Amino acid sequence: MIRILQRGALIGLLGAGYAAGAGKPEPEVYASHLMVDQEVTVSARITGVIEKINVDRGSAVKKGQSLATLELQEFEQGVREAKEEMQLRRVELERAKALSAGNIMSKAELDEKAARYAVALAALERMRAIRDYAFIRAPFSGVVTEKYARVGQKVIDNQNVPLFKITAFEPLLARVYLPEQHLMSIRRGDRVEVVPDKFPKARTTGVIQYISPTVDAASGTFQVIVHVRRDPAQSVLRPGLAVKVLFNNAGRS
Repeated sequence: MIRILQRGALIGLLGAGYAAGAGKPEPEVYASHLMVDQEVTVSARITGVIEKINVDRGSAVKKGQSLATLELQEFEQGVREAKEEMQLRRVELERAKALSAGNIMSKAELDEKAARYAVALAALERMRAIRDYAFIRAPFSGVVTEKYARVGQKVIDNQNVPLFKITAFEPLLARVYLPEQHLMSIRRGDRVEVVPDKFPKARTTGVIQYISPTVDAASGTFQVIVHVRRDPAQSVLRPGLAVKVLFNNAGRS
């Protein structure tokens, strides 16, 4: 990022508070954009037809919440059949145990019945898992920022057709690149101020979360990630917003 050299003009924009106090060092100011760590496109994990859509663009969702549901009839049938097979193998195993106890059945035959029951039980668990995949779920808490899914749409598991885009609005971050001469003057936990370019009244604070262990040889800068405090009253603070990050020697939090 390019350091903002015209500090006097920026201080006038941000408020007279920075100008107050004789001899107080002016803040180091760097341009950035707000960002988030997690943003993913959600696809179906199995082949099926979308029967119901439960969210829309802008919907807040929790981790594991159902975004859409595929037609369940085929999956329910698979679970029923697997359950019936498991119950049959369980009855056979119980009968085999009784016969083995009376020395009427060999241990090898008993082991065979036990193995068949284990296979049937595993098949039932697999069918239940497949049925659960018919519920397309949010991988983490966030907001639906795009919806591509349509009722009646056929999705195929290995095609990765995008159905939704989920964006996690926390933590809200800002990335800046500082000149290498500042390597020894900042630390994790130091506080900074964050001011939106177009909405200076929505200023907030942040804490240095990450300092890169390396310096880029070409630019002579190192990366710093700031965790930005989100004020619920300032809804303008969102990913992609242009901001200025002020390193004003406020001290550690």
